[in-house]
Amino acid sequence: MLSLILSLPSAQAQLPSAQTLQQLQQLPAAEQQRLARQLGIELPALAGNSPAPLAQPVVGSSELPQRTDGAPAVTGLAQESSAPAVAVQPARFGRALFDRTVSTFAATDNNSVPDSYRLGVGDELVVQLYGKESDTLNLQIGRNGQVVAPKLGPLALAGLTFEAARALLLQRVSEQLIGVEAVVSMGRLRAINIFMAGEVAVPGAFAVSALTTVTQALFQAGGVSDIGSLRHIQIKRDGETVGSFDAYDLLLRGDASGDLRLRSGDVVFVPPYEALAQVSGAVKRPMLYELKGYETVDDLVAMAGGLTREAFTGMATLSRIDVASGLPTIETVAIGQRQIGSGAVRNGDHLRVLESGGDLSNVVTVVGAAYRTGEFGWRPGLRVSDLIGDAHRDLLPIADLDYALISSVANLQMDIELTQLSLAQALAAPGSEHDPVLRPRDVLYVFALPGLKEQDAQAGQQRAEQPVESQQQFSRQTLLKPILEKLNRQARLGEPVATVSISGAVRAPGTYPYFAEATLADLVFAGGGLTQSAYVQVAELRRLEVSADGSVEADYRQINLAQELAAQTLTLRSRDHLAVRDIPHWNPVDAVQVEGEVRFPGTYLIEKGETLADLIGRAGGPTAEAFLPGAALTRETIAAKEREQARNFARVIEKTYAASLLTEESRDQSLAEIQAMAEQLQRFEGEGRLLIDLEAILAGNSASDVELLDGDRLVIPKALTTVTVVGEVQQPGSYRHDGNARLDDYLALSAGITKRADAKAIYIVKANGAVRPLRSGLFKARRAKLEAGDTIVVPVDSAYKESLTAWREITQIFYQSAVSLAAVLAL
Repeated sequence: MLSLILSLPSAQAQLPSAQTLQQLQQLPAAEQQRLARQLGIELPALAGNSPAPLAQPVVGSSELPQRTDGAPAVTGLAQESSAPAVAVQPARFGRALFDRTVSTFAATDNNSVPDSYRLGVGDELVVQLYGKESDTLNLQIGRNGQVVAPKLGPLALAGLTFEAARALLLQRVSEQLIGVEAVVSMGRLRAINIFMAGEVAVPGAFAVSALTTVTQALFQAGGVSDIGSLRHIQIKRDGETVGSFDAYDLLLRGDASGDLRLRSGDVVFVPPYEALAQVSGAVKRPMLYELKGYETVDDLVAMAGGLTREAFTGMATLSRIDVASGLPTIETVAIGQRQIGSGAVRNGDHLRVLESGGDLSNVVTVVGAAYRTGEFGWRPGLRVSDLIGDAHRDLLPIADLDYALISSVANLQMDIELTQLSLAQALAAPGSEHDPVLRPRDVLYVFALPGLKEQDAQAGQQRAEQPVESQQQFSRQTLLKPILEKLNRQARLGEPVATVSISGAVRAPGTYPYFAEATLADLVFAGGGLTQSAYVQVAELRRLEVSADGSVEADYRQINLAQELAAQTLTLRSRDHLAVRDIPHWNPVDAVQVEGEVRFPGTYLIEKGETLADLIGRAGGPTAEAFLPGAALTRETIAAKEREQARNFARVIEKTYAASLLTEESRDQSLAEIQAMAEQLQRFEGEGRLLIDLEAILAGNSASDVELLDGDRLVIPKALTTVTVVGEVQQPGSYRHDGNARLDDYLALSAGITKRADAKAIYIVKANGAVRPLRSGLFKARRAKLEAGDTIVVPVDSAYKESLTAWREITQIFYQSAVSLAAVLAL
């Protein structure tokens, strides 16, 4: 039968029916090409329903027929596994061994020949003679099984092992050639014919090297098909099975003992696989694995490379089809059991190894201002001093030794409870009540000193190789934020949020976790301790009480903080708040500025209630050149009101103009004029001048004295000798004061008033900022005497043009501000 198959040059395959071809034509082009290659049909034949010969394996050649995409052609029994897949299946372990796109296998005849190699027709031996004679004899075994060597005669070598043939040749040389030595080696090996059958990519006859093994033959045939077995590969010789090869022995254990060397006429038969099982989850190689029928769950896990470090060995799931009902079932198994409830793993089983939870139960954690933070192993009796044994060695220089927290898991809901401690006390008395015993999952929080600047921490750094972390990173606010959020989430009806708070004269005011039996002193320590300005005689404790009707009432208690801190008997309740006050006037920072004609101008810190007279006295009093009537006191609050009034006036102007657009009233102002007015008013900053009579104040008139505020500015100019004229005059300016000169005289010096001037509305701004309108008779007013430092303001006549009404208001604002600055500008 074998010789008959080898003699056939080709074979014809039965063509698909016309109905089948019509269905194939409705598939996408790529799918048509794939199926055509599998069926051995040319694409034109598929398109035109014309027959075409099947692709055949190359007889006497080890080369594979190639597809157009470079992969081996698939024919024969492999067609059964080539139906379009409904869903993507996981890869099957071992099939990638024969993947030609990644394989580095290459057939070679240069391998060394073992002594057990049995010679046959076509093998060549090379005999090298040296000594008395030198020669090289290439001896090929003929069809009669003999070689004919010159001077040696015929030798029957076929059927002998290479070792026996070499011994025979050496013996013949020594007997017939005196003084000649010989070296015998194998030359070219004969080709043998084998047949690849069953579920291989390219079944058929192949001419291969006589040293070819089962795995090499499978490489030549393109590997096994989709349904081919990797564990039951059979070697048949003369109708008998002479060996069986399990590729898993080679792949999983490196055992190549079953990889037999083939002989001419051998048949390598690959049957379909019998059973597959899938492994997924926390294993190193999740894939499909072929079964032999006796594997257990542990065997399947071993084939998958074993468990990953995330695997949970206590529980895995095994999905299978129940034999009795035919329905899918899931069994729970434990890794490490040799048998499961229904015996060995079966075909179609799916083992899913679950991952363990991310929560570590036997650890404690250190967070915050320590050199070594993170998770540490827990053991019974572990204490804080075991984790933090030396403050200089284990803690950063910015660590707060007076306040630390331990967060513990309280129940199955993972609620937390907190313990406050002093690291200084724990290190001073290891093993005492101040050194708490830690529980599994405890977290130790080490906080940074409150209020410490980072540059101060770096200045105190003792280890240059250990950079100090930012104080903000380990501050109470940063580290407590997730803790407080957790406490808020776990609060329930009847169990209020476990927090207390502190404010005022402490280093770290804020909200802190509450724990049972916490005292007022514990809260003060949590707040970083009292500041130097703390008023310990009286503090306020607010306590919230829920009444019978469900309403919340606040109870405010005045307590002696010094006594309570010493006694440590006042226990807190959840949501209590402690307010620590500062000592009154502990650190006054209010300041005023004194400029001009005083003996010691500069910035002066003031106390509450200090007056202008007090300030002048502290500044050494006025100098001889001081012009007291022109003293100016400016205050920011007054300037702010002036700015606000100017902006309100700007909005009124814009609003009035906008309203006039909807009526028939006269509009002599243009939009540009209105915008210019509003813009000037918006830019007006205000002077903030407060009218004072410094002469009366220094004379002892307490009614004229002014109490100072933070930011006040006092300017005392030198004696003024000028009178200033501004407004609607031909030439505004300042002129030397003449005791005999009258108002008209100064107006004349300014070349008179303009046509737009309102002569009846002229007013005088005194050096101290006071405004004196000329309300008496015009003639008498024009003859009035003026004092040095006075400013004559000539406003605009609103009757000159209606559009100037608003300008009159605006210019009056600016004139008064400009005049109030005259004393300052004179410095």
